[in-house]
Amino acid sequence: MEKPSITKPNTIELFMKANSTLIIASETISFFQTQLDTLSEAITKAAEANAKKENRTTIMPPDIKAALTSVTGSTSDLPYLFKQLENLSAKDTATISELIQKWLDTH
Repeated sequence: MEKPSITKPNTIELFMKANSTLIIASETISFFQTQLDTLSEAITKAAEANAKKENRTTIMPPDIKAALTSVTGSTSDLPYLFKQLENLSAKDTATISELIQKWLDTH
């Protein structure tokens, strides 16, 4: 059985046309769909892992939120950012410190 897709090609095309004034190349739709499927699968699996870690059998919105952060690396959550900093080597931490100091000096 073939894996289902997160959405249909015509939905992607309609969405892109509604949000852009540019022409959408035909191969863009299938490429975008593949990227959405890959991202959605990763988010779903990470959300499932989050729910299981909490001993739940149901994926909840916070699981999706945490999965989005872990899969994309994008967050405005300061505790998450600090956790990423903790994973740096001593040398990288020193470099970050220097960059922050330079930024503070110029602002």
